[in-house]
Amino acid sequence: MRYLIALVLISGLMISCGDKEEAPALKHDGHADMEMSKTPAGEEKLIYYTCPMESHKHIHSREAGTCPECDMTLVPGVVTTEDKMDYWGCPMLIHSHIREDAPGRCVECKMELKPMRLKTTS
Repeated sequence: MRYLIALVLISGLMISCGDKEEAPALKHDGHADMEMSKTPAGEEKLIYYTCPMESHKHIHSREAGTCPECDMTLVPGVVTTEDKMDYWGCPMLIHSHIREDAPGRCVECKMELKPMRLKTTS
């Protein structure tokens, strides 16, 4: 009986390891990774929407909307050039709260921090 169970498990593993297209890598939040290509000079790349209040920087969304804590309009957080940047930030949506004054690595995922800014209308 043990031999039969082992045979079935091994057969299942062999079948599941066949030639298949790889699925996109999933991030911590279950969404497929967005490709982080180099941003052409002067062009900004939208990463997430966030609340403009520093105390609500943990609020992030893939879509525009309002902050659930203060009802302010969410603003785009974008990768930009160093001359336009406000802070060094993690390019991962779920790490929108990681904001540093100097280049380095995200303390949570170890990705390289990018020059970022919040695009506000004022």
